[in-house]
Amino acid sequence: MTLPAWLRWSWVLPAAFLAVFLAYPLATLVRTIASSAGGFAADLVDTSLWQVAGLAVLQALASTLLALLIGLPLANVATRYRYRGRALVQALVTVPFVLPTVVVALAVRSLLGPGMPQGLALVVIAHAYVNLAVVTRIVGSQWAQQTGELELVARTLGASRWRAFVDVTLPGLRPSIITSAAVVFVFSFSSLGIVLLLGDATTRTLESQVLRQVSVLLDFPGAAASAIVQLVVVSLVLLLGAVASRGQSSRRRRPVPLHPLPTLPGPRLAVLGTAAFGSAIVLLPIIALVLASLRGPAGWTLDWWASLGSVDAGTTRLAPPSAALATSLGYAAVTALVAALVGGAAALAILVPGRARVIAVIGMVPLGVSAATLGLGTLLAFGRPPFDLRGTGLLVPVAHALVAVPLVIAVVTPALRGTDPRLAALAATLGARASRAFWTAHGPVLRVAMVASAALAGAVSLGEFGAAAFLARTDSPTVPVQIVRLLGRPGDQSVGVAAALAVVLVVVTLLLVLLIDRWGSTRTSRRSAVAA
Repeated sequence: MTLPAWLRWSWVLPAAFLAVFLAYPLATLVRTIASSAGGFAADLVDTSLWQVAGLAVLQALASTLLALLIGLPLANVATRYRYRGRALVQALVTVPFVLPTVVVALAVRSLLGPGMPQGLALVVIAHAYVNLAVVTRIVGSQWAQQTGELELVARTLGASRWRAFVDVTLPGLRPSIITSAAVVFVFSFSSLGIVLLLGDATTRTLESQVLRQVSVLLDFPGAAASAIVQLVVVSLVLLLGAVASRGQSSRRRRPVPLHPLPTLPGPRLAVLGTAAFGSAIVLLPIIALVLASLRGPAGWTLDWWASLGSVDAGTTRLAPPSAALATSLGYAAVTALVAALVGGAAALAILVPGRARVIAVIGMVPLGVSAATLGLGTLLAFGRPPFDLRGTGLLVPVAHALVAVPLVIAVVTPALRGTDPRLAALAATLGARASRAFWTAHGPVLRVAMVASAALAGAVSLGEFGAAAFLARTDSPTVPVQIVRLLGRPGDQSVGVAAALAVVLVVVTLLLVLLIDRWGSTRTSRRSAVAA
């Protein structure tokens, strides 16, 4: 099939965007390090830096272990057994992962109450809560491919249920377990919002260290040293996960039928009890958050919701808390548009033979760069002359778009690859020009994928805190930044208004996720109809 001429240049937009807003800020960060090489070297060997790194590693290991302990049984019952409500359990387990981290932190704090001291335990619980979906999805997808025949043979030969699991089932799951553990570790190690709201001096991460060094100490070389150490650790862990994933079979297998519920009362109760327990784990913090927004010192009240429009309830006298929602929605709209255009153009490059495909790979690079590093680099590059963009309001959506572009590529690329090339060839045979043939084949699927990825980018922007903490202006904070500022103030009103604002953010985020699911199901039904 002859490709349209314009498609051969689709790589130009993402290449320019990544060069200006990713490569240049990172180069500026490196230049800042080089200009103060002596100070950077001293910061790099500073014992306090490595002390924070060590504490972050221990916290991430504990968070990963707890996520695995809870997530592995959930992966088993959510992906292998057939029972009423299984689809709901799978959907509920995914909810914490799409919620903003500051909302999760506030929800966990609302559930456990003010009597629970802040520190390592709360941070580990919140991180495990957020990352349940990672373990359930990654391990569950591998576990669902196992028919159970080998375990049955082991049991027939006299092995106990536990022995059959350890000797037969676990080796097949080991690559997916290591991969999910690596992802959870990285998310926990580079956490910011949860650590700021639930942590203490013993639970700092390098991400929070970077924020403190920039916003409080104005120590840019020290912040750069912290960012470099974090980048090295994250890269090593992700490399380990990538090496482990090689052990997974890349062959496509036939779908394995779901197992019926066990007939014996004990195993049957274990399956249903695990499903109910997982659902309760997800729902209870959200319910506690809603109740916190409706409870005051004298009992039930709607005062906190009414205060959302009051200037007196905000962190400044410039705008009410509800103004942060308008700011976040505006940023989310710009982020969705920019990320969809840039990520979509990068994904289109995979259809072009040659070097253009490299752009789609390079577009995934922001996944390996922490939000704090992106925020710091963007602030250094575009927060001062000669390119001072702070007054334009573009710094936050640009940083959010960088975070979202890899997700757009991940959504759009499979849709493009899954399109039957014979459709374009048929259209060309019937006399359609190259562009018309291309849109006939790829247009319907591409439109659905672009809308879904744009909604996903908007959801990411609404909940992103790390980069916004660096780049948001004092008079126009995003909702996550506003929530953190409110919780930094004393008084019941601040906590109540923060809870109400968090509930609004939960509702908006879940609506966007439902939009993604709806468009995804629409695409699936259309493809099924075409195949029929």
